[in-house]
Amino acid sequence: MIKLVSSSLFFLAAGVFTSVSVLSVYQILFALPLAYYSFRAVQNGKLELPKSAWFLLAFAAIATVSLFLNLDFVPKPSKNFGRIKYFLYGVGGIFVLRAWIATVTLKTKTLLFRTLCVSLIAAGLYSGWQVFYQGMPRASGLTETMRYGYGSAMILLVLLNLLVRRDKIPWLDVRLGLLAILVGFFGMYLTYTRGALLGVLCGIPFLFYFYRRSLGIAVGVTSMLVVLALAGFHQFGKSQVKSRFLQSKQSSSDQIRKSLWTAAIIATKEKPVLGWGFGNFHSQLKRIKEENDLAHKEYNDAHAHNLFLDVAAGTGLLGLIVFTGWLVFWGIEVYSSPLILKSTIVPMAVAFIISSMFESTLNANNASMLMFFYSLSVALRYAVQEE
Repeated sequence: MIKLVSSSLFFLAAGVFTSVSVLSVYQILFALPLAYYSFRAVQNGKLELPKSAWFLLAFAAIATVSLFLNLDFVPKPSKNFGRIKYFLYGVGGIFVLRAWIATVTLKTKTLLFRTLCVSLIAAGLYSGWQVFYQGMPRASGLTETMRYGYGSAMILLVLLNLLVRRDKIPWLDVRLGLLAILVGFFGMYLTYTRGALLGVLCGIPFLFYFYRRSLGIAVGVTSMLVVLALAGFHQFGKSQVKSRFLQSKQSSSDQIRKSLWTAAIIATKEKPVLGWGFGNFHSQLKRIKEENDLAHKEYNDAHAHNLFLDVAAGTGLLGLIVFTGWLVFWGIEVYSSPLILKSTIVPMAVAFIISSMFESTLNANNASMLMFFYSLSVALRYAVQEE
C-alpha cells in the first residue's frame, strides 16, 4: 500500500504543472490508500484530527447539501459533486500520509522532489517557447494561464524555503531545485498574472522572517514598496499600457472582474444561507447581469474570479464562514508547528489567500496540490508529537 501511495504522489508531482490527465492518475491511485487508511483509522478508533480538518469536512458537507438543494439549476451535477473530492482528499490524506512518512525512504523523497522540479522546469520552458517563438501575448504553460500562474507562485515559495534550509533536508537536490525556481519564476512571470505576483510578494517576507528576522523585515519592506508602486499605477495610471502589471483600474480586465464580483455579491444576497450550489455561480451569471444591467454581459459563463466570493455565491454565508474557519484554524495549527514546517506552509498559504482574492484558485491542479500540503502539514505535526 505504501508503494501505491508513492506511485500516486509521483503522478501528482509530474502532472500538477504539466497535464490534468496525468494528475487524474494521481487521483485514481490515491483513492484506494485513502479509503484503506481512513477505514483503518475508524476501525482502530484513531480519528485524531485537528479542528481545521473538521471544518474542512463540514465545508464538504455544506457543499454537498447546497448542490442537492439546487439540482434544478446545476447544468452538470456530476462535475460539481466531483470537485468535492478534493476536500475529502485533504482530510483522508492525513491518515494516508501519516502512514507514508513513517516508512518512506530518502530515495523516494528525492525522486518525488526531482519529478516536481522537472515538471516545473518543463512548464517554464514551454511558457518561454509560447511567448518568444509562438508570439503569444501571455503564456498558458502546459495547463492553462491561471492554473499555471497561480499554482507556480505557491510552489516557488515552497521550493525557495527548502533551499534556504537545505542543510537540514538530506533528500534535496539543490542544483535541480535552484534551476526549477529560476525557470519556474520565468514561466510564472510570462503568464502576467498580477494576482500570482502579488501572492509571491506577500508570501516571501514570511519565508525570510522565519529564517532570519532582520532579513525578513527588510524583504517585507521591499515587497511593500513594490506593492505600493503597483497599487499606485493601478489607481492613477493610464488605462492603455503594454505591461499587465502596470494596468490601471480602468483596464478592461479589471472592469470585467468588477462586474463578476458584483454579480457574485448579488447571487449571495439572493440565497444567503446555502447559495446556488457549490461551483454553480456561473449558471446564474447571465441572468444576474441582465436583470441588474451589469457591464460586460458577454462574460456570462464564468466563475467569480475571487475564490471567497465564489464560495459565498455557491454555498452561501454558511459555507464561506466554515471555509474561512478551515483556513484560520489551519493557520493557527501550522504556526505552532516546528520551524521547518511552519516556514514552508505559511508563505505558501499567504500566497494562496492573497491570490484567491483575484482568482478562483481551487481548480483541479491547485486544489490537488493545496490539499496535499494540507494533509502533509497535519501528518507531520502528528509524527512530531508521536516522537
